[in-house]
Amino acid sequence: MKRSDVVFMYQADRATYEAYDATVVAWGGTPNARSRAEAAGLKFFGSVGMVTEFARYHRRFPDTYEQGLCRDIEGRPVKVPWLTDHQHQGIPYWWCCTAQPLFREFIRERVVETVRAGADGVHIDDHLGTAGGLWLGICFCERCVNGFRSYLATLPAEELRRHQIENPGTFDYRLAVRRWLTEDLQGKRRPTEHPLWDHWTIYQCRAQASFLQELRELAAQTAGRPVPLGANAGLLWPRHLSDHHTLDLFSAETDHEAAARRFSDRPLFAYRLADAVGRPYASTASGHDWAFIKEHSLPGLVRGWIALGYAAGHNFMAPHRQWCYTPEKGTHWYEGPAEKFAPLYRFVRRTAWLFDEFENHADLAVLLPHRAFARDPGRWFQLAETLAATNVSFRLLLAGDEIVNHPLRAEDFASDVPVLAPDRESLLPADRELLERHAARHRVLGTVAEALARVRPAVRVSAAGSVRALARTRPGAAVVHLLNYEYRPEHDDVAPLADVRVRLDLKALGVPGTTSCRYWEPDARPQNLPMADGTVTVPSLGLWGLLEVTAARGE
Repeated sequence: MKRSDVVFMYQADRATYEAYDATVVAWGGTPNARSRAEAAGLKFFGSVGMVTEFARYHRRFPDTYEQGLCRDIEGRPVKVPWLTDHQHQGIPYWWCCTAQPLFREFIRERVVETVRAGADGVHIDDHLGTAGGLWLGICFCERCVNGFRSYLATLPAEELRRHQIENPGTFDYRLAVRRWLTEDLQGKRRPTEHPLWDHWTIYQCRAQASFLQELRELAAQTAGRPVPLGANAGLLWPRHLSDHHTLDLFSAETDHEAAARRFSDRPLFAYRLADAVGRPYASTASGHDWAFIKEHSLPGLVRGWIALGYAAGHNFMAPHRQWCYTPEKGTHWYEGPAEKFAPLYRFVRRTAWLFDEFENHADLAVLLPHRAFARDPGRWFQLAETLAATNVSFRLLLAGDEIVNHPLRAEDFASDVPVLAPDRESLLPADRELLERHAARHRVLGTVAEALARVRPAVRVSAAGSVRALARTRPGAAVVHLLNYEYRPEHDDVAPLADVRVRLDLKALGVPGTTSCRYWEPDARPQNLPMADGTVTVPSLGLWGLLEVTAARGE
């Protein structure tokens, strides 16, 4: 997927695709003659749902469907929390277990059906399957409990002794959790708090990653060619990178904090995580976000989300028809006004060279142990948002763990980019050793305060309001995205900022010696602006502006 692609979440008609200049359908249904004709010229990903297709699963196996259901510690099936208003023939939408042969058969059939119908790629919704419901205390079906024994057999003897497991081959985790719960006379314990739950989580995530790899191979075998695989992998939630090696792209629901009625830097963390594993990220907002936008009619807030997605080097999916959810209203839909959104997407397509092949310029590398992120996501969100608010551009160095296979490499550490490592203790031993070798020769910072004091951003902005600056570079050129964060909810628009002064470190951006640049906005003609000693003044900044800078000849 290109950085200038215009991605639709769901299918639309030909006129709508053309209005947005669409190039990709990320969550399409099973293709048919009509949908293929409507989407002619677009890359079409057909969607297969591991949680949302219960009705279809029940129709396929009406007499035996219960074999494939997840079970809680008491053996009861579990409802999908955001589909509690859904039923099929009077049956709730139960969470199905991706370890159960019957449900695996159904998912495999759906992948084959989707590929044979002509999809260019396959999108997996709720790609974590059973592992995605761990927070609900699942799944204690016979298949999961038996499979856990094989995982336990791989653990060191010392770890087994610590958990008082004498024989992994006969250990019954379901029974152990039940006993542990009954020991609590106050009844406050939860299965997710059991001492072995971390191991249970590793086991479930690894099992699901293996299943997804099977599905990838099945798709390729069916098509007779490699088939791109995407997933609704919302990277603001830990463990969604557990199968990243199998995926070609993330097209995912991502919290944009609509209820705060302001532009949020939170999605930037997801975009930078996608950078860390080298995958494109096409985001949409969460169901709660879209419900808020619909209720309060705030398309101007969405326009800021679109701009941030592209400025970060990724995509925000065209908000044509969006799923909304609240506990009170259940599922409902937001039909976005094309006249508000489509011009932004057409601008991106019209100026594709300002987006494609450019990479994030980083003033700072933030070392992120996945263990630490899973333990306390909020800590890392706050760190990233503090850096973003001061226009310290960062990249994430993702250090893997038992769930996410992503060891650090020596080449991840650039000698001229300082490293912020606020949690060395959560690193795996090999990653910690690599960091220590780097620290012996180069600067490694320990706190955000230290980073803010010692790191000089390549882009500094002086303005009468809040502006985010995101610089992107390729050899001999740089594009600096300026995002106006002065959103006014009462007007559902930004307050224009006059005389925005931008100072660039031209050498750091790879464009030394330049004395001018071109300024772009989505709804205006480009302007040539003079530059003196790397400083340029933007006369007026609306929602989103781009400074196109090229190196002087001979430099």
